[in-house]
Amino acid sequence: MSNEKYLKRRTFEQGLELVDAAHVATWRLYCDALRFWRDCSMRSCQHHRRCLGTTNACLQRGLMFVPPSRRQRARQEVIAGGPRGVPPTSHMEWQVRREALHTVLSWKSR
Repeated sequence: MSNEKYLKRRTFEQGLELVDAAHVATWRLYCDALRFWRDCSMRSCQHHRRCLGTTNACLQRGLMFVPPSRRQRARQEVIAGGPRGVPPTSHMEWQVRREALHTVLSWKSR
């Protein structure tokens, strides 16, 4: 038997891809929870009533107009899965959803 069949650890690059995907999914949930798609310039976001574009830029741009009380409600909504109740796809996404918003926004994806 080959030793490669028993390697269960992921590489650093695979782990980084997993973290990036978790952050992008969390950004999208925040955009959906805060309903940024209503004022989006992308027609597809308005048509589908959810964020389909560059989530981090949209979130950075619109967050300054959101009061702190609404941010806290959005955080609770993101932990619950957003407006559609989407379960986390991995344990990493589960963890990222529970991080503070400023920590989630500070992540730079590749």
